Amino acid sequence: MIRLSPSVWRAIDLILRLILGGLFVYAGWSKLGNPTDFADSIATFQMLPDWLIVPFALALPPFEIIAGALVITGFFRRTGCLALIVLTVVFSIALFAALARGISVDCGCFGGGTGITAAPWFEAIRDIVLLAIAVWLYRYAPAPKIELY
Repeated sequence: MIRLSPSVWRAIDLILRLILGGLFVYAGWSKLGNPTDFADSIATFQMLPDWLIVPFALALPPFEIIAGALVITGFFRRTGCLALIVLTVVFSIALFAALARGISVDCGCFGGGTGITAAPWFEAIRDIVLLAIAVWLYRYAPAPKIELY
């Protein structure tokens, strides 16, 4: 097993937090500009009732931004990581369900009109990698210090 110094582990931790948190902040921010396109992307998955699509499309981007910011800053880091784990699992289930049903979907991951699209298998691999990073960051986050007087 490779032994790394604490400073190397801190650097790896910071890099992973910046990547994971930054990606979700960017994804959330890019969806804020055009919620209609994002709602259309959600609708293509055919998983939510029509009345829930717009509220979901409006609520998800701020949630992604806040969770990503928590991971980046380290403030309530475990909470942010847990939120991103849940989001990534939900995204993965939706993607795999759509693929299993033969539905061609645009994940809407980075908002509408960005030109960023990928093959469904790439999106699935990306979700698995993001999930692994989020789980690792959650697992190895420093325990909160609670002082009782």
